[in-house]
Amino acid sequence: MTVDKHSAPTIEQLIDVVGNSSVGITLTDRTGAVLLHNKAQSVLMDGEGDHLGGRVLVDGVDGLSSLLARLEKAGRFENVRVTYRSADGRQERAAAVNAVATGSGDQTRIHWVSRPELGERLPVSNTSNEDPTSDAATWIRTVNEREHPTLAPTKEHESVLREFYELAPVAIHLIGANGTVMHANPADVALVEYTSSPSEYVGGHIRKIYEDQGLLDDFLARWDEDSPIINFRANFVTRDGAPKPVLIFSTAQASGGNVSNTRCFVFNDPEPQRARDAVSAFGWPA
Repeated sequence: MTVDKHSAPTIEQLIDVVGNSSVGITLTDRTGAVLLHNKAQSVLMDGEGDHLGGRVLVDGVDGLSSLLARLEKAGRFENVRVTYRSADGRQERAAAVNAVATGSGDQTRIHWVSRPELGERLPVSNTSNEDPTSDAATWIRTVNEREHPTLAPTKEHESVLREFYELAPVAIHLIGANGTVMHANPADVALVEYTSSPSEYVGGHIRKIYEDQGLLDDFLARWDEDSPIINFRANFVTRDGAPKPVLIFSTAQASGGNVSNTRCFVFNDPEPQRARDAVSAFGWPA
C-alpha cells in the first residue's frame, strides 16, 4: 500500500470514521442544539437528536448548562463524567465527555466526543472466555446494529467533518491492513509527541508507539476477525520513549469480508495508575 504521509482522510473515510465510530460524536451550536450526531451518540441518548428537543440531554452537576459555561471559559475539556438521560427518563447511560468549541458568537460550534463508562473491555485476556453479555460486547453490538440517525454525517457536511478531524478533542488515527498509520489527526500526533516531526510517525508502522509489542501482535492477528478494541487500557510510547497511558476504542471498516482500515479513538487515561490490560493470542507475557 502506498501512503501519502501528508494527506488528510477522504470525505468517505471521514463519514465512516465519524458515523460508525464506537464512541458518541455530536456537533452542536453554542446553546447545545444538535446539528449532527452519529449512531453511537443516539445509543447514549436512547434516541435521535431531532427527536429529543434538539439538545444534548445530560443530568447531574455537569449538566448541559455547566458544560457550556466551562467551554465558554476554557474552550475545551476532557474526561468529564456525565449521565445521558433518554427523553422519557427511563434510560440512563454514564459517559465521559471531551469537547472543544470553535468560532465565536452565533458562529460557535462545539464538537463533543463521548465514550461510554464500561466495566469490561474487549478483547479479553487469553486466560478468560469472552462474555457476549459483557457491557463492552453489548455496547459495540448495540452500536453496530443501530440505524444511522437522521442527523448522521453525509458529504454535505464535509467542511464540519474536516473541522472535527483537525480540532477533535480526542486522538484519532486510521491504521491500514499492513499496520501502517494511514492518517493521524493533530491530537493523535500530539499525544505521542510527534508534532514537530509528524512524518516520523504518520506513514510508519503503528508498532512504533506501542509499549507492549506482544499486545500489538495480538491486535494485528485479530485483523481478519474484525475484532473491536473497546475500553482497553494500554501504554503508548512517546517520541522520547516515555510511556503514555491511554484508553482505546477501535473498530474496523470492512466491506465484502475485507478490512480496509481501523477507526481508532484514543483517550488520555483518566486513571493512569491502573494496571494496563493484557491479552495475548500467542500466550506471550504482557
